[in-house]
Amino acid sequence: MTTLSKDTDRLASGVTMQWLMEDSIEENAGLSLARMTVDPGVTSEAHRHPNCSEAVHLLSGKVAQRSGDRWVELDAGDTLLIPARVFHQTRNIGAEAAVLMVAYSSGSRVYETQTS
Repeated sequence: MTTLSKDTDRLASGVTMQWLMEDSIEENAGLSLARMTVDPGVTSEAHRHPNCSEAVHLLSGKVAQRSGDRWVELDAGDTLLIPARVFHQTRNIGAEAAVLMVAYSSGSRVYETQTS
C-alpha cells in the first residue's frame, strides 16, 4: 500500500491541489483523488476532462460550481458530479478558503482549458 501523496500543485493564483491518489502515486490506481483549496474571491480556470467524470464534494466554505452553462451554489457537505467532456470551474463565494475533495474516474486525467 502506498501512503505518500504527490506534491501540491498550484493551478492558478489562489488554487491548490494536493494529490492523494492517482496512477503516478499507485500504479494502475484507476482513479484520482485530490484535496482542492480555493482562496476567497478566486475562480479556477475553466477546463474539462475528456477521459473522465469528476465528483466535487465541498468540505468547508461556500462555492459556486460551474458545470457546462449552469452555476450551482454548494455549501459544506454538498456534492456535484461533473460528466466527462463538460467544461467546469469553481468560484469561492465565501469569506474563507474553500476546501473540496475531488474524485475522478481515471487515474490519469486529461486536462483541457477552455479558450473562449
